[in-house]
Amino acid sequence: MSSAQPTRGQGNPLEADRMTPYLWFLFLLLSTATLFDGFDAAMLSFAAPESRRSLGIDRSEWGFINSVVRVGVWASFFFLLTADRVGRRRLMMITVVGFALFNGLTALVTDKYQFMVCQLLARLFLTAEYSLAVIMAGEEFPARHRGRAIAILTSLATVGVMIMAKGVQPYVLLPEGAEGNWLHGLGTTLVAGIQGVLGLEQDAENWRALYILGLFPLLLIVVLRIAMRETRRFEAVQDAEIAREAPRPRLGLRELARQAAIPWRPEYRRRTAIVTLLWNCVHVVTGPSVVYYVIFAREDLGLTPHTVGDIVFYGYLGGTAGHFVAAWMIERLGRKPTCAGFYVLAAVSIAMLYQHTTLFGQYLWMISTVFCFGAANTATHVYASELFPTEIRATGYAWTTNLTGRISEVLTPAAIGGLIYAIGIANSILVVAVGPILGAALVLRYAPETRGMTLEEIQDALDTPEDGARR
Repeated sequence: MSSAQPTRGQGNPLEADRMTPYLWFLFLLLSTATLFDGFDAAMLSFAAPESRRSLGIDRSEWGFINSVVRVGVWASFFFLLTADRVGRRRLMMITVVGFALFNGLTALVTDKYQFMVCQLLARLFLTAEYSLAVIMAGEEFPARHRGRAIAILTSLATVGVMIMAKGVQPYVLLPEGAEGNWLHGLGTTLVAGIQGVLGLEQDAENWRALYILGLFPLLLIVVLRIAMRETRRFEAVQDAEIAREAPRPRLGLRELARQAAIPWRPEYRRRTAIVTLLWNCVHVVTGPSVVYYVIFAREDLGLTPHTVGDIVFYGYLGGTAGHFVAAWMIERLGRKPTCAGFYVLAAVSIAMLYQHTTLFGQYLWMISTVFCFGAANTATHVYASELFPTEIRATGYAWTTNLTGRISEVLTPAAIGGLIYAIGIANSILVVAVGPILGAALVLRYAPETRGMTLEEIQDALDTPEDGARR
């Protein structure tokens, strides 16, 4: 652990003792990253029927394409490696611009391969942005508010889905013959204008308007983030290195590889493996579920885009409470019981969502699914941001949350794409719903309890073999 970091919470100059105006402002800025994570994921799902038809993508190919798009999550790993070197703030700026550019370019693609590339790169930048938001919140907010801050941040991804479901897509993805509106007109006009300038064939596909409209809110974010500071803990690590007057290795491939390997050293290997396994247990079911839900609801159940939008909106509206319940529970009951309990409930809920096919069942189990997974994911994000020291926190988070922790998210949609031809979407989801139950067992057996501890105290506890064995 760096000598610049005191080991106790009391008198720790790096530990904020209260929520200052700047911390509230920082929270507002960071919230945009998680908000747009949900917004973009919902956009891909809601536009799926139209974009598939327009680009000639069948069901099995859609699973494969989504797996390729999720490789962008893996690729974000390399971005986060540099965050422990160049800083959180600088990298945050790069990710905002990158996401805005490639998400907007998706509106102009002419085939499925261009679609894959644009969405892969958009997901790369957005995932890195989301991860940096969680890391910065963990480093800056007081210990007694840290879990709650991360919980609320992650809840805003749910809000992003709600905005897309109820506030955007019903007015842009209009059925044939429907009366237009100003939002639809703005999107289609922009797409047609840019296609004309670039010499592309013009068409009136509504899904293109959806992607082009996703650029507008990002313009404000770039301006707002100019006021963001670097985190105190990262600056302390930098100052300690300067004080030692040791020459800093150039960030070449060899140095990057050396830095990347640190979380797998013996002293960190256990915590890296725990968080990696937890994320895979979650993503093995959420990955294919997100990819196929709108297709399942519209094509298998015969629901209209408006009805599907309502189910997702009200499901996520009620489900948002899961993040806040988790925020309360992880600070009072602890990380372990909160995480394990909601993993089990999430597995049951998502299985029922695909088995109980009445309209009432879709509303009920969508709310339950989002509620339970929101709570479970919140607790897992807290673990991922707490268990590594500041000098390798972004690297450890990158390994566990963006690379090895996403293996099941990337591979499962493609696997389900083949499985659905044999047993259908609903039964395919039932097969992978066992994942979170295995995750609950891992939490109870191996995960530490970090409730009420500063980041430095957590490192002290995990660095003590006796304590680590007891926990």
